[in-house]
Amino acid sequence: MGGVFHLFHKCKRFVSSRHYVSMRDNHRPKQDLIHEVTGLRKQIVDLKEAMVARRRVEDALRDAESRLRSLTDGAPVGLCLFRRDGTPIAANAPFARMLGYESPAELQRVGGVLGVFANPEEQARVLGCDSGSGSKSLFRHKDGARLCLSVLAAPRLDLGSVAVVIYSHGVLE
Repeated sequence: MGGVFHLFHKCKRFVSSRHYVSMRDNHRPKQDLIHEVTGLRKQIVDLKEAMVARRRVEDALRDAESRLRSLTDGAPVGLCLFRRDGTPIAANAPFARMLGYESPAELQRVGGVLGVFANPEEQARVLGCDSGSGSKSLFRHKDGARLCLSVLAAPRLDLGSVAVVIYSHGVLE
């Protein structure tokens, strides 16, 4: 026992071979834990509400897109949205059928590569026109024939594109 006493005097404190740490000293106050759990539960509820709201918005967008697609595909005129370089961005089924394509997707895929207009000059004339101008324009049919259609084109400066409406069917040349 003298050795422990001697060690105590040298270190000015008692050093034990066992170190007990009181658990009470390591815990936060109970009220802090309650506040933290309450906050976490509120975050979970908020996240669930945000997920439900997002699903509702996504469903509404899908529904609106479906309605718009049925409206444009049911239209008696051909509708197409072109980039300024002549690449079709979107088209309705009547426009694709006028040019001999099975679907708007095929028109976008094949027409984007081969071109939809009869020649570059025609493309520049139609896509460079002022809003509301209407004229006869030459398009390229899927089989390579030229098709003369009455066109109304409106540039969309905010999108960098041109909306084209075909308001009368033409004849193959």
